[in-house]
Amino acid sequence: MRSKVVPIRLDRELLEFIDMLVKLGIFNSRSEAPRELIKASIEEFKWIPKVIEAVEKLFEIERKEKNIPIRLEGALKDLLRERERF
Repeated sequence: MRSKVVPIRLDRELLEFIDMLVKLGIFNSRSEAPRELIKASIEEFKWIPKVIEAVEKLFEIERKEKNIPIRLEGALKDLLRERERF
């Protein structure tokens, strides 16, 4: 995979933290540190597209059936009721 350059702005504290990680030998450079940290963070959020897909399927069933396929209680039920206002 070919990489692209993406300029970012970091506050002083973040840059000092990255410099410390480089100085400790955890990363080889200032460029490598944020790149690898971003990769690790993205791994933590890979579940989000699956949830979005499941919710979209539920909404599709709701449109076809004119009813949601599961019974909800509490805050989630209130949230869906609120969605109907728009």
